Amino acid sequence: MNRTENEEYIIGCVSLLSNKITKFGDSILPDITFKQWFLLIMISKMELREKSINSIAEVVGTTRQNVKKMLVPLKNKGYVCIKKSDSDARALKVELTEKAYQYFAENDASAARETNRLFSTFSTEEIDGLACTLKKLLCSFEIYGEEWKDNE
Repeated sequence: MNRTENEEYIIGCVSLLSNKITKFGDSILPDITFKQWFLLIMISKMELREKSINSIAEVVGTTRQNVKKMLVPLKNKGYVCIKKSDSDARALKVELTEKAYQYFAENDASAARETNRLFSTFSTEEIDGLACTLKKLLCSFEIYGEEWKDNE
């Protein structure tokens, strides 16, 4: 394949992998979907003291509306609390509840075990190389997004 064909293959493959990862995650996580779990993980890793729906959307790489739509069932299940912001009356802040942290504690080991099983055919060097390549691809998307914004 030439470079363009390989680039197109990569885009298609990443799209297929996204669907397969979601299906894999849904199969190993109880009570919530993989996308909900991912959202909770991303919120837990954010360094901001007050996490707004807008700041979460920016970190996750989606829209405010998508984040809000995903948070409603998590709120209904008791994993997050959504309140008016202390610093901005127009904004909503999101906090993980004790139930979310308990969920992580109860399910991290089994999720890690299944993930290790999924990647068992990869050497450590291959995992390191793939992680490096994916970081570079994410960075390329960031650069592309900034350039696209500048051209609007």
